[in-house]
Amino acid sequence: MNRAVLFLFLVLAGCNRGEAVQAIIQLDPALKASCVVLEVRTPEGELRTESTPLTRPEDQELRLAVFRKDLPADVHLQARALWGGEKCEDSPFYNGRSEPVAVHFEPGSKDVTLTLSLPNAAEDEDRDGFVASELGGADCDDKESKRQPQAQEVCDASDDLNCNGQRGCEDSACSGKTCSRAPTSLVFSPSELTTIAGQCSAPVIVERRESDGKPSLAGFPTPITLASTFGSGVTFHSDPGCNSSPPSAITAGKSSVTFYVRSTTIGTGPLSASSSALSQQATLAHTLRPGPVTKVALASLNTTSQAGDCVPVSLEWRDAFDNPASGTLSNLSSLSISPTPANTEEAALYQDAGCKQALNLGAQLPAASSLYFRGTRATTFTLAAKLNGTSQPVQEVRTVKPLPASKLTLSPSGGQTLLAGECSAPVNVRITDQYDNLSPLTAGQLLTLSTTPATSFEAFWGAGCEGSKKLTTPFDPQGTTEGPMSFKIKTGGPVELKLSGTALVEAKQTHTIVPVVRRGSCRMDNGDKEENCPISSASNTTVPVTLARSFLVFQATTNNEEPTNSFVRCSLGTSTITCKRNGTTGAATIDWQVVELHQGLSVQHLQNIACTQAPPRLPTTVDLSKNFVLFSSSQDGSVLGYNDFPSVELTNNGNNTNVRAFLFNACAASQLFNFQVVQFTGSDVQRSLTGAMPSNSGTLTVPGLPTTDLTRSIVLSTWQVSTEGQDIYKRMVRGEIDQSNTTQLLFRRGDGTAITTADIPQISWERITFPTGTLVQTHVLAVNDNVTNTSATLATPVDATRTLLLTSSQAGGQGAGETSYGANDILGVATGRLSLSGNQLSVTRDAPNGSTRWTAYAIQFDP
Repeated sequence: MNRAVLFLFLVLAGCNRGEAVQAIIQLDPALKASCVVLEVRTPEGELRTESTPLTRPEDQELRLAVFRKDLPADVHLQARALWGGEKCEDSPFYNGRSEPVAVHFEPGSKDVTLTLSLPNAAEDEDRDGFVASELGGADCDDKESKRQPQAQEVCDASDDLNCNGQRGCEDSACSGKTCSRAPTSLVFSPSELTTIAGQCSAPVIVERRESDGKPSLAGFPTPITLASTFGSGVTFHSDPGCNSSPPSAITAGKSSVTFYVRSTTIGTGPLSASSSALSQQATLAHTLRPGPVTKVALASLNTTSQAGDCVPVSLEWRDAFDNPASGTLSNLSSLSISPTPANTEEAALYQDAGCKQALNLGAQLPAASSLYFRGTRATTFTLAAKLNGTSQPVQEVRTVKPLPASKLTLSPSGGQTLLAGECSAPVNVRITDQYDNLSPLTAGQLLTLSTTPATSFEAFWGAGCEGSKKLTTPFDPQGTTEGPMSFKIKTGGPVELKLSGTALVEAKQTHTIVPVVRRGSCRMDNGDKEENCPISSASNTTVPVTLARSFLVFQATTNNEEPTNSFVRCSLGTSTITCKRNGTTGAATIDWQVVELHQGLSVQHLQNIACTQAPPRLPTTVDLSKNFVLFSSSQDGSVLGYNDFPSVELTNNGNNTNVRAFLFNACAASQLFNFQVVQFTGSDVQRSLTGAMPSNSGTLTVPGLPTTDLTRSIVLSTWQVSTEGQDIYKRMVRGEIDQSNTTQLLFRRGDGTAITTADIPQISWERITFPTGTLVQTHVLAVNDNVTNTSATLATPVDATRTLLLTSSQAGGQGAGETSYGANDILGVATGRLSLSGNQLSVTRDAPNGSTRWTAYAIQFDP
């Protein structure tokens, strides 16, 4: 091993020549150090002697002999790291110490080990390996790890990252690279400026320069502050019309910026440009001259005009800013319009009969002139001229009347994001002329409200969507020219609300309506156990789902005969639907729907419930007659049967509500359930458990129920299975409300195949009657062998953005039915995905084996 060895002789007259210690200094490879010094100190910390700086060895270990000579018997040894140049004599920067090691000299020699590690946090706060400069280290900024001696220097002169005190091209680290020099000063061009009161100046350039006087094109901005001894009367701008704000910086890659000056008070004084980043500022001599003319007299009569008319004003001129000025008239002190117009379009004086040439207060005009007034804001203006030597101004009243109504506006200009059926925030309606003056419609003139696309909406005069203030369309504003309106829109998506009227410029606002039913599809590929389906999309909006008022319905279809691969369990999140299964073989296609209402809907979500645990208790106890359960599961297994189908039931236990899911047999911890307990205000839910389906029949009738409205009612069912095997037709059950007798339910299996065994010991059903306003359309959809899809025409067209699709049987989500297939236990022959296109309700399955029949519902909600 190559070791650097130094014998440190402390040569003073004395004794104990045979007493010595070998110090073994071990360096952390990550330590930033080019040299090492060994210190000998008293136990009190006094430095007695130290070695010369020693070059860091390649094997990270130094060995040094220390003889006692005239040292005390007890000393402390401590190693010190230095960082700097290639030679140890060029290493001025301290970069950490080892912990001191106590040594007692005695006859003979012994070894002690010192460990020289990275500087601690007290010396290296940003943990970049270098001690702060204020502690003798090389780190110029111990708060920022990006600034340290080994940092990659930026060469645009914006910073000194490598702590050598040089920037840009001045730093040798930037040699051979594209670099900039740091600016040091600002310079004006021209050096003198003369402007006229109230006018925008000629362009003024402020340039940043390098120390050698060359323009600086540094790749970073230099902030600038413009100032004047004229005070608040001087304004700076970025445009030659003096309408914009002043520049605040010379941008990266530019050497200068142009600005303009405007002032209304005459005088002479310097303009200055300074920068917080530079030590030198620029100054410019500025002279502001008054405009001509000195006297004014108003000679025209008080008049009334319509908005936009150009009407004459007879007057004599003066300086408009009360500055002493040369001209044909000498005692003019003020000329004003009150209230002060917001801009020249609102009200102004002109020099020509067409009101095209604005009044130029700097022009030399005759002692008497016919000038012109034009106003567009409907109000009463006062023209006032105050003469030198008088205490009262000369005044003239100009009344501007609005034009006939020609424009409608809705404000604020931006639209709102609302849930379907939710009342909007107030929208302000204004009826104005072309200049935005409020102007009533003529008697009998009507306004029309409409939407694009055409959709169901209601509008109300005033806030809060009060029913007593509902607007018909078209409607008569009855002289109202301004006021708030509120609205409700039921159809989801971007909706443009339009207010229009004959000979009026229409007003539009585009609002985002979150659909009652957000829907989409995703795919769990072969090899995957989980898929996260994003809810947000261009059609569904990016508004997060509120879980307490939302529920998930999905249909998951596969072409696999093993339950571990074909049973999919999905749960609802605020922005994602998470679907899982226990197996990974084959693909699963998932069509999902999320229902959310702004009111009248409450949902409790129970997720990842193990089959082996006690029936879970709902966080909030519910009324069983108003709640129903949505269910999905994932499980292991290769054969479809008694350990795959639970009967799901909602029960009350004292003051608690539980969800029970009972298998016929073989419950396993790997079988997990997701439940959603859903309540619609105004709904009615009937529920019960049946006995076994007959062994010699594919039909079970449940009689004796209260009558119900078929246009608002559905039935949902889950069931137990007592056998297993490939004859899946025995184990798939389809329920429906008897269309000819609403007091009974019908449950079927086999789709026409003869049944000889009693495989269904129990069915759990819920008959749900939704609130008034809900429309339920029921279709029994059927496909034959070797057919994957079919469709039916809805009798009543529906709004897809508020229509939910599901089947009566819950397996693989809410998309199961009955089947005639008996050659294998492929769940996908009897589960389908529902879709809606126009008024066509369709079902699609993945496995086209045997015939299958579904009880399918299209449920349109009234938010």
